[in-house]
Amino acid sequence: MSNETLILKNPRGWFAAGAEVQKAMKLLSDGAFRLFIYLCLNARRDSGVLEGSLTQLAKNVKRTQHTVRLYLREMESAGICRSRFGHSPLGDGAVEINEDFWPYQRSAQASAADASTEFVTRIRNMLQARACINTSLSAADEILAREWFDRGISLDLIEQSILIGCIRKYVSWRDNQTRTMIGSLKYFQPILEEVKNMKADSEYWAYLRYRLTRMENEWKQSRNASTSQNPESATAPGIELL
Repeated sequence: MSNETLILKNPRGWFAAGAEVQKAMKLLSDGAFRLFIYLCLNARRDSGVLEGSLTQLAKNVKRTQHTVRLYLREMESAGICRSRFGHSPLGDGAVEINEDFWPYQRSAQASAADASTEFVTRIRNMLQARACINTSLSAADEILAREWFDRGISLDLIEQSILIGCIRKYVSWRDNQTRTMIGSLKYFQPILEEVKNMKADSEYWAYLRYRLTRMENEWKQSRNASTSQNPESATAPGIELL
């Protein structure tokens, strides 16, 4: 191999494609890997974040918006990135490459933003785990979640509020007091204030988790039985989705 010094024709705009890129290449399909490379080349080096609309991202990589969403979902399942785009493809969003797949040292500001994003993701997962909640975090929900992060509200406190809120929703369904699902994170805000003043031990919260699981299973069984009797219906008797 020659010892002659190599000189780049264009020293600007380069990305450090090392072990992180090799790891991603083994995990992703060709199309998703191509999107990953585009994100790496265009994301901010100090944060690993690329901001913009889904429409513009799809146009830049010459793929449909639906295809780009599928690629992002594949990347998220592999633990490579996190993305946040609303229902409107024209709305602003962002994609962030996760730490294990980003070769650059993040700035302190970027690290704080990363912690905030992880906080929001954990809340999103809590909501998606509950059958009585019909939300994937709207822009307003995400703003509220980040406000909770800035206030130092713990994820344990939020989980406890979701437990109580969901149990109350199932009880109201059983008593025919309401016909709607929970459609916003804001639903849990007054419950959060209530839970902050509660003094309950870990056994109490374990009991609530058990109770909520039973109530959800009973509701799912009721819904499935109703659907099998009436294939055109996708809801349990007396329950109407928003």
